[in-house]
Amino acid sequence: MELDRLNGTHSASAASPYDAGWAGEKIRLGGSWLSLLHAGLPLSLTGHQAGRLVVNENVLTVLTSGLQIRFNNPENLVFSAPRLQLAFSGRWPDRQFSAQTLSGRLIRFPAGRPDATRLGLIAHAATVNGFPLPYGLSSDLRNARLAIALTASKSAPGLSLLDPTSYGRLILQDASATPVPASPDNRITLTGALALPEQNGTLTLTMTHWQELASRLLDRPEIESHLAPDLQAALQKLLQKASGIPTMKERPFSLSMPVVNGQILPDAQVVSALLSQGFRAP
Repeated sequence: MELDRLNGTHSASAASPYDAGWAGEKIRLGGSWLSLLHAGLPLSLTGHQAGRLVVNENVLTVLTSGLQIRFNNPENLVFSAPRLQLAFSGRWPDRQFSAQTLSGRLIRFPAGRPDATRLGLIAHAATVNGFPLPYGLSSDLRNARLAIALTASKSAPGLSLLDPTSYGRLILQDASATPVPASPDNRITLTGALALPEQNGTLTLTMTHWQELASRLLDRPEIESHLAPDLQAALQKLLQKASGIPTMKERPFSLSMPVVNGQILPDAQVVSALLSQGFRAP
């Protein structure tokens, strides 16, 4: 079945407190019997596609073309797209970024027990351009991976999957990438968990071949000026030790960062500086 120029909207209600809309040039549902038997129900969105979701005055806009979705069952879908652009606005700070050669899987458990996984996402992108960072910075990334789980709320079970109050925790299992123009074996990984809706918790940043990024930090005055003096001294000391102990260069560097009300505390400005490479505005 094929549809041209499809437009759909959803208005907020008490049961589903969000507004949503989608407009697309062409949508195709279904495929050959062989593909249905072996790969699930396919949904192809060709041409330009645009979607928008509004929750609590926060606006997410999605632009894409060539999006492929396969439903293995109602709770499990696989997706891929050559390019996907996301833009945040409304009460969120205005940010946008794009992902190329994107693929992943979305798993949902609408009736999940309190504190059990209700929504899971695994995604991979060959490149990400303009990825937003704290303090108004952005970075280009390659070989980016993301694995997250949202657990069911103990106080508001059974709500819509798009209702933020239906979740109790965000578990960041893996958010990793190689910043451009660092070498491919230089990986930055972020893991941790946040309590919702307060967005309080702890994130852990781990870097391999960290001395390359640390050296770049201290060689750039516009970046160094954003680092606390004690942090600058600590980085210098670490680099000196690494130069004298070859095996130390291979050890990953980890930094634990408290998060309060969704904000990384000021001492973690080093994180944005490490990733941004050049202090570019988004």
